[in-house]
Amino acid sequence: MKKTIQINLAGTVFHIDDDAYELLRNYLNSVERKFSHDQGGSEVIQDLESRIAELFTEKLNAHKEVVGLQDVRETLEVLGTPSDMGGQDNQEHQGGHGRRSRGDYGHDRRYKRMYRDSVDKPVGGVCSGLAYYFNTDPLLLRVLFVIGLLVGFGFLLYLVLWIALPVAESPEQLDEMRNGSRYF
Repeated sequence: MKKTIQINLAGTVFHIDDDAYELLRNYLNSVERKFSHDQGGSEVIQDLESRIAELFTEKLNAHKEVVGLQDVRETLEVLGTPSDMGGQDNQEHQGGHGRRSRGDYGHDRRYKRMYRDSVDKPVGGVCSGLAYYFNTDPLLLRVLFVIGLLVGFGFLLYLVLWIALPVAESPEQLDEMRNGSRYF
């Protein structure tokens, strides 16, 4: 059983799972932070909310009345991250030309960061976060931690990683964990 929350996007009321709501709220907060100081930023935010409402409406029907986590993920994938969108701070990093600068020898520089996964977390999200970082299956790492637990070091290692790794909460952090992020 999941809790659902009633939200209003661009004048349309939606019922959304609580975990899907958290992901959407983090995304919209990061968009608002990015565009709050831009001239016309409120219009961009309103347009984005309208587009999200359109995409959610397409996903719902008579048999499906609640927006779920997968629906929000697919919608955010279509929209892209706030760092991909134009805006004042993007123009500053790009030298005002509207193109991404490149690292040495013309290659995009991508960096992955290790986070605990806030979405796929049976316990603390450590194994899922490590799996994204090392590009492997989280089930394999979970099995290795259980074996380590039986041998005697798994619990301590998991506990240390749980404390040391930050949680990927915002869409930017989730993208950075999953795909790496570009620094211009």
